[in-house]
Amino acid sequence: MKTQKDTKDGWWRFLELCSHLKTPQDLSEFFKLFLTLEEKEDLAKRYMIVKALLEEKMTQREIAEVIGVSISKITRGSNELKTISSNLREFLERHIK
Repeated sequence: MKTQKDTKDGWWRFLELCSHLKTPQDLSEFFKLFLTLEEKEDLAKRYMIVKALLEEKMTQREIAEVIGVSISKITRGSNELKTISSNLREFLERHIK
């Protein structure tokens, strides 16, 4: 029987695998194996949400309309941004293009 601990361990093992990949090409091939097209599209939208929220140029409603997602997805992204460390926020601000 699968337990919550097994799932958590699997997540951390997955992250460790990711940390060994260095090039966008390697990551692309890796994620092609692990993610469905829908999951990749969801991640791309999440990236666009975080980027737009960090840029602070549009309202949450405008972001939802432009990206084509629900306002609740924008709100969840906004709430998560409030919980991240200052180091991660600085990293994102430097690297999100």
